[in-house]
Amino acid sequence: MQRLLKRTGKVFGKIYLVVCVVLWGIQGSVLFRPVPYEDPTPARSSVEYEIVVDETKNIKSRGYIVNETIPGPVILFFCGRAHDAAYLTNSLERIKFPAVLPNYRGYGKSDGRPSEKNIIADAKITLQMVRERFPDRPIILMGDSLGSAVALHTVDPNIAGTILISPFRSLAHVANRGLLRAVPLRLLIRNKFDTRANLDTLPEKVLVVYSKEDKIIRAKETERVLERIPQADIIVDDESHIGVLPYNEHKITQWLEENFKH
Repeated sequence: MQRLLKRTGKVFGKIYLVVCVVLWGIQGSVLFRPVPYEDPTPARSSVEYEIVVDETKNIKSRGYIVNETIPGPVILFFCGRAHDAAYLTNSLERIKFPAVLPNYRGYGKSDGRPSEKNIIADAKITLQMVRERFPDRPIILMGDSLGSAVALHTVDPNIAGTILISPFRSLAHVANRGLLRAVPLRLLIRNKFDTRANLDTLPEKVLVVYSKEDKIIRAKETERVLERIPQADIIVDDESHIGVLPYNEHKITQWLEENFKH
């Protein structure tokens, strides 16, 4: 009996190790999904731009600017894990403020391959481009899902406000459900997108938008984030994960007008 238990323990140990190795190997393709489902049609007001984000390899980030000639604050918008920015230009156009929508590396027309490190580095370079293109304008960082983590990592003291759609503490917290609870996610996840250290550095004007029915970023996860942002205004709905932004475009516009349109 003791021998059988030992053998069984070894078998389960090997299976556990294989599962951990597989999770380590496939997570990049699971997290980042840069291939569009169909050719996107950018909004009418959109213009394309490109900037060099890695001079040594001549890697360029490409994206879109909408409502460029409209006065007021400028939104720098970061997409979710499966979006070509072109898809979101129509939503941002309807928000009625100028907005810059970069594509992460490997997404849309941007060069390279995505990773947490280069996504955040490129976001900061894009922020500098926005400041040069729109001098003396308030800048609002806005991110949807994965993009909320990018926005949180890009905040600096000169940011006027942030809009976080379905924010989370870290990808380990998001993934910690079901059978995945049995593996050491905090050690296995390479692209951690851990936002907790950034939650205390946000400006006074913060809007958090999330859904009670979100099956991807659960409401309880976003509510843990909100515990660290007491100054946040909150919009809650019961839409699906992908419906949170389009369903709340009008409310986001109202919040921007109330806080930044003078």
